[in-house]
Amino acid sequence: MTPFGQAATAFDRRAEAAITHVPGLADRGVSYALAAAAICSPVHRGVASDCILIDAGGERIFLKALNEDMAGDVSVPQSIAAAKVAADLGVAPAIVIDQSGSGIAGFEYLPPPWRYAHVGDLKTPGVIGRVLDARQRLHDGPRLGWRFDVFARIEQLAASAVESGAPLPGDLDWLLGNARAVKAAIEAAGYDLAFCHNDGIASNIMLGPDGAVRLVDFDLAGDNDPWFDVASLLNEAFQFDAEKADAIGHYAGRFDERLLNRCRAYGAVDDLAWGIWGVLRSTTSARTNIEFFKYGQWRLLRCRSTMSHWDFEAWLRRL
Repeated sequence: MTPFGQAATAFDRRAEAAITHVPGLADRGVSYALAAAAICSPVHRGVASDCILIDAGGERIFLKALNEDMAGDVSVPQSIAAAKVAADLGVAPAIVIDQSGSGIAGFEYLPPPWRYAHVGDLKTPGVIGRVLDARQRLHDGPRLGWRFDVFARIEQLAASAVESGAPLPGDLDWLLGNARAVKAAIEAAGYDLAFCHNDGIASNIMLGPDGAVRLVDFDLAGDNDPWFDVASLLNEAFQFDAEKADAIGHYAGRFDERLLNRCRAYGAVDDLAWGIWGVLRSTTSARTNIEFFKYGQWRLLRCRSTMSHWDFEAWLRRL
């Protein structure tokens, strides 16, 4: 078992420990390399798990090994189960290693020219439509059997952040109050549940040849309102309502202002959840090289901007 590089590092030790947890893998003449460095800003990717590119006797595998400081964020058995369903639906790479008890999953490797998406890619004509089409295939597929609730996530993260002494913003109570108002408005308007990715981060979208799209990282997957799935993606991709309106029209087959309002509201609470998460993890994670706090502050800033809009309450009355 040898790294592609030379010098042994902390990553090498974690990678080799992960490989030894997979029965028979180390016996296949394995070599490995870092597949994606953990970073929060300006690109959010590779934070929850070590991402390891494995070469096992000529077979290349993308191996994920959950980091200890993220254990409270991710149910690896659920993440793997969701990824398997998504792969069966043709919108995600196949699972080739399932060691969920050890926090380890191995995926079909997507070689170049496959690459992860940047925010700018999502603005390219046609790309956002293909990503929405991939998500709609999830929404039209079978339910997973467990719930993703962004509002419960916000409350849990906020409670943990207070308990840990994280440097929370002074207007947290105002932000949480607005999130509760969004929840009440969404519940009053009603919604259906479907299998959702629940993750709008651009780097969790893979772009391939001939316009191919695959979704990766199902750590937040669960049954949810599909419009949260749409909203989290549009919140990542677009700043202006006209761009969001076109994407909503593509997904729904028509534009409706009420759907735009729902996406605005969901985008704000998605920002709040990730914002509190970043501030919390800046306190609880030993990985001080990752800019958790900076990422959290950016998401809180955008949340605050949306919730401060003069028409915010009117949006909630028109969902």
